[in-house]
Amino acid sequence: MPMPIQPKPLRVLILRADESANNTLSYQIGFPKAFVCHDRFQTTVVNILSSRHANWFRLWRSIKLDRLDAIILLHSVFSNSLKLGGRLLDMVAAAPQPKVLFLGNEYKLMPEKMAFAEEINSTVLVTQFSAAEPIDLYRQRLGIPVLHIPNAAIDPETFPPGPPFADRPIDIGYRAYDAAWYLGHNERHEMAERFAEAAARRGLVADISLKREDRMESNAWAGFLRLCKAQIATEAGGDYFELNDDTRVKVNAYVKANPAAGFTDVHRRFFASYVKPVPGRIISPRNAEAAASKTVQLLLEGAYGGYFEPDVHYIPVQKDFSDIDSALDKLDDPEYCARIVDAAYERVMDSLTFNTVLNRLHGELSQLL
Repeated sequence: MPMPIQPKPLRVLILRADESANNTLSYQIGFPKAFVCHDRFQTTVVNILSSRHANWFRLWRSIKLDRLDAIILLHSVFSNSLKLGGRLLDMVAAAPQPKVLFLGNEYKLMPEKMAFAEEINSTVLVTQFSAAEPIDLYRQRLGIPVLHIPNAAIDPETFPPGPPFADRPIDIGYRAYDAAWYLGHNERHEMAERFAEAAARRGLVADISLKREDRMESNAWAGFLRLCKAQIATEAGGDYFELNDDTRVKVNAYVKANPAAGFTDVHRRFFASYVKPVPGRIISPRNAEAAASKTVQLLLEGAYGGYFEPDVHYIPVQKDFSDIDSALDKLDDPEYCARIVDAAYERVMDSLTFNTVLNRLHGELSQLL
């Protein structure tokens, strides 16, 4: 029997912007490491914020661009702000190699991100969206291929399964950032409040926080998940994706001018009558990490990128929280919980490890580049 043909490795330069503010974002730490370890990529990783790379001209010459198949710019290069500028930006834009841009935080600064994609002559755009509508908007705007690669990828060594439920001291855990109101929802805040109240009412041990200072780096977060029987969570993103940031700008201006305004007022003014919204929801890394830890998930109803299904991979909770007690009753059913954590674990190991998503990326890029 002939030996199977091994995929040809792609020789890539990875640009990232590594800073302490990213330390609690496991995907921004995990993707560069995963590229280096993956056998289908021959990788050079450069942290564009490192003082070691002050002499960009010398660094650029040492990379030997003529031997590269592509330049990949990861999420951190432009998430909350553009980290690539000056001479290096000019050199990246002028390089003849194909450029693959991973978009970060696809709910803010979208005009600037589209302009940046054009400025560096992007060949391929990588989005966290799996829904067709936003992907189509990107294709129409930029005229280049758009690939879905979730940022909700996990390293099984960092997030191994936790101990049996009986040995986990926390019944319900949660760590997240409070969502910006321009996303059109206040789900994380409501989720935290409602489940904290329900846990107190039912005598459950809850460790729930939306405080920035309570966020954890990957290893500590993995340890926390293994202490929790269940995690509450939502999809990331919002339901009103725009390439022009129009609603985001208007909401921020209104809140600045009306500091006493509440979310209900904001929603009524800007979202209650919004015509034909484009969905901007994605599966969160927190969803995949809990699944890898075999921690039960109590999730608000949603699509979760098509990866998770209610009552198969998680305990569903309606967005009005009318079924919160029945959801918590399911948490008391050990056979049900064992079934959904096993199914969620299998789904993540099959579809959402770094190795799997980079295999997918390699296959797509090999056809496009």
